[in-house]
Amino acid sequence: MGEFMEIEKRLIKYWQHNALAKAGDTVLVACSGGPDSLALLDLLHGLSGELSIEVMAAHYEHGIRGQASVDDANFVQQYCQREKIDFFLESGDIPLICRQTGESLETCSRRMRYGFLHRIAREKGCAVIATAHHSDDQAETVLMHILRGTGLNGLTGILPKRDNIIRPLLAFTKCELVDYCKAQGLAPRLDATNEVADCTRNRIRLELLPYLKQEYNINITDQLCQLARIVSADENLLDSICRTAFDKICVADARGAISCKADDFLLQPLSIQRRLLQQMGGSLQVQLSFPHVEQIRELVEKNHTGKHLMLPQGCQAGMRYGILTLSKMDRVFSETDGNMAFKDRDLVLEPGGRLILEDGSMLCSEITADLEIRKPFSKNMVYFDAAKSGDTVLVRYRRKGDRLLLPAGHKKLKDLLIDSKVDVEKRNNIPVVVSSITNEIIWVAGIRQTAAAMAGADTGRYLILSYIQKGEE
Repeated sequence: MGEFMEIEKRLIKYWQHNALAKAGDTVLVACSGGPDSLALLDLLHGLSGELSIEVMAAHYEHGIRGQASVDDANFVQQYCQREKIDFFLESGDIPLICRQTGESLETCSRRMRYGFLHRIAREKGCAVIATAHHSDDQAETVLMHILRGTGLNGLTGILPKRDNIIRPLLAFTKCELVDYCKAQGLAPRLDATNEVADCTRNRIRLELLPYLKQEYNINITDQLCQLARIVSADENLLDSICRTAFDKICVADARGAISCKADDFLLQPLSIQRRLLQQMGGSLQVQLSFPHVEQIRELVEKNHTGKHLMLPQGCQAGMRYGILTLSKMDRVFSETDGNMAFKDRDLVLEPGGRLILEDGSMLCSEITADLEIRKPFSKNMVYFDAAKSGDTVLVRYRRKGDRLLLPAGHKKLKDLLIDSKVDVEKRNNIPVVVSSITNEIIWVAGIRQTAAAMAGADTGRYLILSYIQKGEE
């Protein structure tokens, strides 16, 4: 039993070093019933006096594995009843939700599970939520981020604490936790889906890491965890420097746009420039990729008044008289006074939303994985591949030089309107819908759908757009 006393001492030391919770806090433990989370729940319950905490447990039954999922929930509930731990359970039908939203099982399960945990934590006054991520999970995460392409932030992997989520077991290996359960006489549940190489993380766990251990470095897990610890300290320092620079040179206006002087921006080291742009985007709840950051940097370096970039999630960056501004699409840029008429603006149409246009007509949006139950489609109701159009699209009126991608090739928008016999006085009032991903025109509302975002046999999620002209039901 002595070696497990050592595990308890290590956990207490790790808990205190990382200030995971304060004395008197209530900790909600997410417990699936597997060896990792069962060990976490058992350890924290046993150490609750030493740590001066109260422990509760929660389990989300996702319905993916039928009766096995129900048995997992019953197992955790029985353990908590035996140990007199307050227990909270919620069941869901993740496969059904995935069919409705188009999400993967992994993504949907995580979203629903964390939504449940945060809700219970709020309702029961839990200061933190404890999850059972361990050092093997840390190594997998860092390696997965490397394979996908990452900056320093991705190399930090899983943090001991972020917001109200704590990970008390990052200093432990999977093997240690399994051995702990055996020594304590615990018989955790085993999820067979974790042993199937059907997603990136499982393939890294089951195939890549064992291969790297055998062929390159038997200590690869420890080395990847060490990398995360080293980078985490560097990341914290750079983040602090960036926040200081942001507070010094960036300004938010009444409508939420973020601006800074190009000269002040260019005085910053390259690393801080990139971080500043990420933070400016974050202020608008927009995550900018590395290519987008580099495009904005080039925009600032050239410093051409009136130039702007269309960015993801309804964001744009623009230069005006030496000032860089990032804003949402309801703001626009002009070489004169910064204000433009409605007809020169890009409006944002969110999924499930609607836009009322100047002439009283309306555009409506919907995301679905099933077209069968929808109304018959027409020139006023069309559908697209959401992966190509984007869930969010941009709406504007025609502009000089607009061209369309049609099945037979490109065509000028002006020629299309002429061929469609649209009266001259009406041509400037027809909404043009643009993909937020490719910036291509995907629909001339009520006239013609283009080939830029057409759905095909491999489409998993559809964007449906409806154009309702004034006076129509």
